[in-house]
Amino acid sequence: MLKKNFLFIIILVCLLFQVVELGAQSPGTASDPLVSKSYLDHFFRFRSVVVPVNTEIKPEAGALIIVRSGQLILEGPKGKAIVDLTAGKEIATGSELPLNHLLIVPDSAEYSLKARKLSLLLASYLQEE
Repeated sequence: MLKKNFLFIIILVCLLFQVVELGAQSPGTASDPLVSKSYLDHFFRFRSVVVPVNTEIKPEAGALIIVRSGQLILEGPKGKAIVDLTAGKEIATGSELPLNHLLIVPDSAEYSLKARKLSLLLASYLQEE
């Protein structure tokens, strides 16, 4: 009986080593889960933008926005919305953008962000008017 248990444990350990080896990643390959700083810099080029009162900014499709201070109102076509990734919901046109939430513009509708107060935001892909 002891031999049977010992043999079972040996087989189980060998199988576990095989599974671990199959799941291991090779460093520096496309399947490596680590992300380099240059990769992030390339895709997430945020810049600080100061938006004076009564000024509009037009975000492009795919723009990422974080409102740090002030008050920005989303304007655009009726029935359209941008996505609040932090809260997991959509923000309809005519609504105020929440502070310190990561927002993404999902499509190329004619959105504009109008400042009711002096505002500071971090953004990528914006056109200032």
